[in-house]
Amino acid sequence: MPILRIVVLTVLLMATPALLIAQPFLVSDPYPAKEVQPTKFVVTIGGKSFDVVPEKNPDGSSFLKYDLSRLPDGIHTVKVKAVNSALKQESPEVSLPLQKTGSKVTRARDEGEKLAPSRTFPGYIRR
Repeated sequence: MPILRIVVLTVLLMATPALLIAQPFLVSDPYPAKEVQPTKFVVTIGGKSFDVVPEKNPDGSSFLKYDLSRLPDGIHTVKVKAVNSALKQESPEVSLPLQKTGSKVTRARDEGEKLAPSRTFPGYIRR
């Protein structure tokens, strides 16, 4: 019986990190280590703002990683800006429409947004 417990515990411990990482996240490109780093990100969803501490890479760069798993299903507009409190600087706010269905999050298309052509038409060939 103790061996069965050890096997079950081992399987649970191995599976838990995969479950914790498998959530939908909003992730930014990293800010290069030699440039001004944000001290926080301000994420606004549905009129509510959240301060998010940047994640750090081993090379010193930082990036936004915000968990979207608690967001209810539907279309949401997420607004994000990077802030450096020490230098009193902030980036322009970026707005991103998202569609959440279950654990899947995709970018929702604005009605005014034009889609790029999927292929080009080279014209007619005259002979």
